[in-house]
Amino acid sequence: MDVKKVHFPELEEQEAKGASLSDRTLSDIPIEVTVELGRTKMTLREVLDLKEGSIVELDRLAGEPLDLKVGGQLIAQGEVVAIDDCYGLRVTNVVIK
Repeated sequence: MDVKKVHFPELEEQEAKGASLSDRTLSDIPIEVTVELGRTKMTLREVLDLKEGSIVELDRLAGEPLDLKVGGQLIAQGEVVAIDDCYGLRVTNVVIK
């Protein structure tokens, strides 16, 4: 088998051709955002034993800020607010910018 060395031409900086993506283009893409109240670890038996009225203790203290996450990444923290008949989150601290 004859192996030859491949020679690639030098890349030069060229002006971008065609349309480019802008912040405006990306800003309309819907993404899923979650608010995390807390976490805990349970055995499968404990999960199977859950019923109405069961209490699951979480790793977060009452009154502690909740986490706002995008794709599992923490981006902000805040406090629970009531908006009509729904819950909401008032952002009190932006973690990433």
